Amino acid sequence: MDDEPAAFRARIGRVVAGEVDALAELFVSHGELVYRTAFRLTGNRADADDVTQELFVRLPQALHGFTGGMSSFSAWIRRVAVRQALMQLRAGRRRAEVSVDAVASLVAAADPVVERVTIEDALARISDEHRTVFLLKEVEGFAHSEIAELLGISVANSEVRLHRARRELRAILRGSR
Repeated sequence: MDDEPAAFRARIGRVVAGEVDALAELFVSHGELVYRTAFRLTGNRADADDVTQELFVRLPQALHGFTGGMSSFSAWIRRVAVRQALMQLRAGRRRAEVSVDAVASLVAAADPVVERVTIEDALARISDEHRTVFLLKEVEGFAHSEIAELLGISVANSEVRLHRARRELRAILRGSR
């Protein structure tokens, strides 16, 4: 186990050097995390696939900026996945269809009988900026400071957007009963 960090750093070095096998190893170990993160934000399998593919294509270059170790790599690649998913959404390639499974348990507290379609519709009806903060905070578990950094906004703005997203969701769900 003592050589795991050294082996990991060596693998990162091999990826940066362009070794496809080393990149494939990182894909096997972290591809699912990247895909799940992208899917939660884009709500669309095709977009999540695109984000995952794009991230791993660009990973050798991006790793030049990675200074952490094995223990921080998952958090780092997850942040990269969030940024890539946000770029995908900003590009307007597809309107985000929010994953119902990802947020059903969060919204169900308002009314346990709320159907999945209603939840999906409610999330699709709130603004992109509010939905993004809601998903990053409530589904992905990011702190407001992390959300602020990812989106280029202040911590206070992140908190306000989350509050507004919750308020909008409550209003929409109450109106759909």
